[in-house]
Amino acid sequence: MLNSRNKLRRVALTPIMTVVAALVFSLVALAQKPVEQKVSFYLDGRIGNEVVKKGTYTVVIPEADQGSFEIKVGKKTITAQFTKRQNTGEAEADKMTYRDNGDGSRAIASITPRGRKFTLLLQDSVASK
Repeated sequence: MLNSRNKLRRVALTPIMTVVAALVFSLVALAQKPVEQKVSFYLDGRIGNEVVKKGTYTVVIPEADQGSFEIKVGKKTITAQFTKRQNTGEAEADKMTYRDNGDGSRAIASITPRGRKFTLLLQDSVASK
């Protein structure tokens, strides 16, 4: 009789455990949803071979500390590698740093989106779609 009780308990807990596991997986998926934000670029700058003209664009940033992010420039999407550096406070405005390429053009070296506590340090690799 003791064995039949244990079997009943296991059967009763299985649906509850399934629901809990589904909730945990959905929370993890939501936590890793990328952030889409409008960012204003005040100067023309290159990311790899692509030029980002002065203007406001949608930037898609993953929650990860490193990886790739996207800048939507019209119908084109520029993808670049980044490493995220945490800042102590939120940025009051969109901020960029540029690197002089030596040929009169500038490369975008970092992007700090307004209202965020991080800076994206860009790497040289780039892809566009």
